[in-house]
Amino acid sequence: MRAVPLDPWLRHLRQHLPLARTGQDPEGVHQVRVAGRRLRVWLRLAGMRTLDDDLAWLVRAAGEVRDLEVLLQMELPRAFREWAQARLEAARERLLPVLDSRRLESLLLALSLLPPLDAAAAEPQLERFLAQVERRAALWTQEDSFDALHALRRGLRRLRYALEWLGRESRAIRSLQESFGRVGDLHFTLAYLQRFAEEGGRLPSGYLQEREAELAKALQKARSTWREHAGGLRS
Repeated sequence: MRAVPLDPWLRHLRQHLPLARTGQDPEGVHQVRVAGRRLRVWLRLAGMRTLDDDLAWLVRAAGEVRDLEVLLQMELPRAFREWAQARLEAARERLLPVLDSRRLESLLLALSLLPPLDAAAAEPQLERFLAQVERRAALWTQEDSFDALHALRRGLRRLRYALEWLGRESRAIRSLQESFGRVGDLHFTLAYLQRFAEEGGRLPSGYLQEREAELAKALQKARSTWREHAGGLRS
């Protein structure tokens, strides 16, 4: 039996929690979310539902901080940047009780007690991850909506993590993730821009329209990338 322990990513999570608390480096929250997502996939490969809700809670709790940290790495109009910075500071305040909670402490302890999974026994689970991607791709083809694309993006991420837990990799998935990630970044940027405008914020003339055009271009690129690489998912 080839054992696959979750220890490497549990350590990764523990190492980045202090950095996420300080807020001094965007990698702190980002890596907490990455570790949480990878550990959720490990649980699914192991056939466990235990602790999945707790990991999902942690990943969700850090979501707004991560989105705003990504947003603030872009070139932004001054007034919008100041508005986003204020929202980030408020989101960090809301995240701190989560990072210092007994629930998180108990989650880390419970994860540390789980035995390694059997890689051979987990291999059949890969088909489930792949089938989910194919179902979501079909839905995206029919609907051509951002929600369908985002669901497909999540499915691809889970498939990639499952492959990597079992010592395999897919270059096709990485290419797709890069293209879909650009769409995701532009989509949530537009959502924040619209919220800013609804609250009375002023944007430079044409700025919102330029971002909308960038999103349309990114969506076109995502469709092209899917057609190019989708066939490689089963290779």
